[in-house]
Amino acid sequence: MPSAVFSSIQSIVKRLKSSNFIRDVAMVGGGIAAGQAIALAFMPFLTRLYGPESFGIAAAFAAIVNIITPISTMGYANAIVMPESDEDAAAVARLSILCGLIIAPLSLILVHVGKPWLAVWTGMEKAPEMLYLIPLTLVVGAFLSVANQSAIRASLFKAKARAYVESKLFTDTSKLIGGLLAPSGLLLILLTIVGQFTNFLMQMLRVPRKGVLKISNWFGTDGVRNAAIEQRDFAIYRMPQSVLRAFSIGLPVLMLTTLFGAGAAGQYSLVLLLLSAPVMLLGQSVGEVFYPKITRAISNRTGNAFILISKAALVLFSVGAIPFGFIALFGDVFLPWALGSEWKIAGQYSQWVSLWMIAMLAVQPAVAAMPALKMQSTLLVYEVMITFGRVGALYIGNWNNSDILAIALFSIINAIGYLSLLLFVIIKSKKSDEASNA
Repeated sequence: MPSAVFSSIQSIVKRLKSSNFIRDVAMVGGGIAAGQAIALAFMPFLTRLYGPESFGIAAAFAAIVNIITPISTMGYANAIVMPESDEDAAAVARLSILCGLIIAPLSLILVHVGKPWLAVWTGMEKAPEMLYLIPLTLVVGAFLSVANQSAIRASLFKAKARAYVESKLFTDTSKLIGGLLAPSGLLLILLTIVGQFTNFLMQMLRVPRKGVLKISNWFGTDGVRNAAIEQRDFAIYRMPQSVLRAFSIGLPVLMLTTLFGAGAAGQYSLVLLLLSAPVMLLGQSVGEVFYPKITRAISNRTGNAFILISKAALVLFSVGAIPFGFIALFGDVFLPWALGSEWKIAGQYSQWVSLWMIAMLAVQPAVAAMPALKMQSTLLVYEVMITFGRVGALYIGNWNNSDILAIALFSIINAIGYLSLLLFVIIKSKKSDEASNA
């Protein structure tokens, strides 16, 4: 009996080693794990140098940027993986960059006009001129998005992972040095932008300069019109959905900044930063490899989409329950011990946010499958509905003058929403498989 069990284990390990999917996930996951390990190693030092207010200012700025970043490429960057030919993919890349170069100047005008309000929302009343970095951030983000999606299309996961690790090390080292010299939220913002550019530069130095990965192919108008028409679902559905999602996710930071001060926003943003580490490690690594795999499975009508999505979601849910379960139980004690006594409120926030993170991790395969299942409109409807729920949760907390209640309700709404979306996609994938096998 023991020999039979051992033989079975050996067989499973052998299959895993020979699996391209597992190898690619391990490659992406290894890079993200290394990057997050760097972030976690620096975090106890950075939290003692900058403090909640500095983190709050940087988080509020990032929230605004994240809300408008999907607009910079009109959602088309995510469509680079979809075309069958590299020529068509390059046209989508050109379209994405063109959108970014048009949107950035428009955002500069909006920043100039709305600077008084933006300064209040971000807690940057003392240095509102830093808001002029938003257009620069959008341009850098557009180029980085195109580079990331092009690398995913070409399965260059190793190059992408190494670039991420190097940029993370450079950024956090710079933040540490800057914190020793002149810590501020504005410095965190500037170094984050520099880190994104470093990520782009390191990635492009490691990929073959051909096809969609040749930067010169990103400029011009050839094929742009056809690309915009063929991939219009990404602009019509995915872009608004991404904006709504970023708005509703970033809303707690902006509301906490306005209602309870930058310090409270800093406490929350740090929790989100720390707890999103395992989500990035597993969710993004699986998602980037799973996206083209599930797209091919559905497009080729292989009839196994239901199994692929269900298994991936179950594994992610089970794995996520371990670290997040610990935080849900002991976060109010663990985080202040690890980060410093001034982060006590962050510990209380973490117990609720951890529940949301488990569901967010599990839903990643479903979200990756939605474009191929022609469910982008469904995703947009879902985002509209969940946004109302998120806003309502925050206002209930505000009416009760309780930031803890606001974050608790916000997290519960997110958890229920993500699990409901997962169930809906699984049902849809089963129907798609049945149609393929008919």
